Amino acid sequence: MSRFYLAICITLVLFTPLPTLASECWRISNIKGYSANADQDYKFVEDGIKKTLLLCFSPEGGTVTGTDIRFIKFGQSTLAGYGSNDKGNELFEVYQLDREKRKLLYVKTRIGTKTVAPLFSDVVSSFVGDASRVSE
Repeated sequence: MSRFYLAICITLVLFTPLPTLASECWRISNIKGYSANADQDYKFVEDGIKKTLLLCFSPEGGTVTGTDIRFIKFGQSTLAGYGSNDKGNELFEVYQLDREKRKLLYVKTRIGTKTVAPLFSDVVSSFVGDASRVSE
């Protein structure tokens, strides 16, 4: 009988999505700010992200929906991630949560973009979004 319960527990752990195992998750929406693309001589223009993101902090780091970058956690409210490939593409992202004002500050820089996506441009972006904690 105890093996049955052990099997159920192992199954639940294996099939539970990673964000739900995180210590703390936040829903990020209304993300607006500015971006500057290399193809436009890095002139800043208004920009934003239409989709809602889920940002989760865990003891080991964190996750952000829509990216497979590995994030490192700094303090209680900052995630920084770096991704690259052997063709010269490099991406750096920082997410900081202002818990008091319930805002997310997001900065992204990417170079070497045309080596993997010729129609896209290198970019630098700075955004602010609304943050609401996902109930546990």
